[in-house]
Amino acid sequence: MTALAVNRLRETLAERFPDAQPLVYRTAGALATGIGALDGLLPGGGLPRGQLTVWRPGGGATAVLRAACVATVGRGERAAWVDTGGQILGDDWPAGPLLLRPAGPAEALECAEELARCGGFGLVVLGQGPMEIPVRLGRAAREGGSVVVAMNADTSQARLRIESRLAAEAWSWRNGPFGEPSEVESAVLEVSASALGWSGQTRFRLPVIARGSRLALDPLLVDRRGAPRRAVWPTGRSKATLEDISSDTLIKTRKTLFKNIIKPTKDVVSRPLERVS
Repeated sequence: MTALAVNRLRETLAERFPDAQPLVYRTAGALATGIGALDGLLPGGGLPRGQLTVWRPGGGATAVLRAACVATVGRGERAAWVDTGGQILGDDWPAGPLLLRPAGPAEALECAEELARCGGFGLVVLGQGPMEIPVRLGRAAREGGSVVVAMNADTSQARLRIESRLAAEAWSWRNGPFGEPSEVESAVLEVSASALGWSGQTRFRLPVIARGSRLALDPLLVDRRGAPRRAVWPTGRSKATLEDISSDTLIKTRKTLFKNIIKPTKDVVSRPLERVS
């Protein structure tokens, strides 16, 4: 069968069975990220549908893709984030985009493929993880017509490659009560993108919001420094990582801490001082 005959067969199938195609198939253009400078840089005004985009981790990639998920849901489409490495704080995740936490890299790839292939999600983000991007992930994006963005250093299977970094000279600081710089208010991102026969760069400023990730009680959140998180256990119990702790155990641990440490401290502080003769 020649290529012309194959194209005619696909057109006939699309006309006779329109419900068999994803909703966005040949009906929607690129998916806008909601950041004007970035959308102006990318061909078509956004991330390409039906293709695999690879964004190198670091340099504000998580913040930009998170904003893209929120913007996608705001336009009436669905967005999903597959948290491969357990780096997303679930309690702070915005309402709307779907957050999934597979057990490992293999399950994360399978989850991203199914989400992309079903055609019901406008944007599917595969979080950073120790894995190579297979060819079938790009095939799933093509079959479902979704935008698939993988945060990975392996760009061999990508149609669009994006890399970002924080400009060291363009930080904006919020002053403290005494006029000294206390915390970062905003930062400038430098983004470079490339595809076959095309490349471009842009800069834009993003606000910085401090999040207490290291103090969170999320059992699936890992320490980015690679150190296992540990909890305070009552006397007589062995230590374990926070991944093994259930909510009931955390409640019991808090009660034990209050009974043995916090409450006696309050009693000592509140006790009146005795006169020394």
